[in-house]
Amino acid sequence: MEYDFNYHGPVVVFDLDDTLFRERDFCRSGFREIERMLVEERGGEWLGVSKRLDSMLRRRMNYFSWLEELLGDEMLMRRCVERYRSHLPTCLPMASGVGETLETLSDRGIVMGIVTDGRSVTQRRKIEALGLERYIRPEDIMISEETGYDKRSAENFRHIVRRWPEAREFIYVGDNAAKDFLMPNLLGWTTFRVLPHPDNVHPSYDQPDPFARAANDLTDFKALLNHCAS
Repeated sequence: MEYDFNYHGPVVVFDLDDTLFRERDFCRSGFREIERMLVEERGGEWLGVSKRLDSMLRRRMNYFSWLEELLGDEMLMRRCVERYRSHLPTCLPMASGVGETLETLSDRGIVMGIVTDGRSVTQRRKIEALGLERYIRPEDIMISEETGYDKRSAENFRHIVRRWPEAREFIYVGDNAAKDFLMPNLLGWTTFRVLPHPDNVHPSYDQPDPFARAANDLTDFKALLNHCAS
């Protein structure tokens, strides 16, 4: 592990899903990949299956169980799931205000990181599609499957602290009050919460975190930028 003893500014660490982008956009991209594969292998009657999957997603139904029953082929279903998880979206837009926030922080020389839960290949594909490597060093990207620790553990957050031992402050930006802020708060970090959108893929715990400052999206987080500049 490399340490930077010369950096004394704040370190801003982000959650990934439904914070830096809308998870629903990745799901829709994955559904199109499944449709493309099925059309190539089984013919044009599978055109439109991505819209059916998206409709079930919006209704919070188990779309993969439906697809597995429709296919009637366990091995093909496994390939569909693998295609979904490992595909690289051709277009994955950042959530509102994210691009401007990252650019401003980068222009100011502020160190950024990511702490996210999920499968390595899927999260890496999202990071690549969003172009986040332009702003964040690889050593400051913590993915639970790679490290063996999820957000219920302090270890990934402590890794960031160890990397930047002279930083004046650590800040975490997330959306899910059920799991995103417990460890950062216990470690004395400043926390900011992006309020959950009603149609997020994973319903978020609505009880507000008593320590996290809230905003509808990063467009509203002038307070974050002002905080980093103070």
